Amino acid sequence: MTDTSELEQQARRQAADLGRRAKGAVEEKLHESAAAAHAQAAGEVQATAEAAAAAAQAFDPGSMQAQAAQAVAGRLEDAARQVRSLDLEETVQEVSAFARRNPLLFLSAAALAGFAATRFLKATAPQPAGPAAAPIHPEAPHAGS
Repeated sequence: MTDTSELEQQARRQAADLGRRAKGAVEEKLHESAAAAHAQAAGEVQATAEAAAAAAQAFDPGSMQAQAAQAVAGRLEDAARQVRSLDLEETVQEVSAFARRNPLLFLSAAALAGFAATRFLKATAPQPAGPAAAPIHPEAPHAGS
């Protein structure tokens, strides 16, 4: 009987070790993905800030449009700096804690953000060109018919 219990204990140890390895691999992959998303988000905010600054230069210096575009560019620069300085693990922990404390509010905010993102993406999607994009007009009745 001792052989069976030893085999059982050995199998449990191996299963636990395998579980720890799998957990570590998943955590590492998630951390890499989060870091890549973090860098991409900061880069996109920075690119938008640069586009706003370029737009400001397209207007007459001192005009209201130039000032507004420059203000937007400045705010976006600040946002890009904040995104770069975020500690990902701390942010994930804070969001997780908030979600546990307020699950309904968190899910509502996530749904609203998804809806807004979808609307934004649809509004900014390039429109197809060519015959498929042309409106269909019903044929007008012929004069001789």
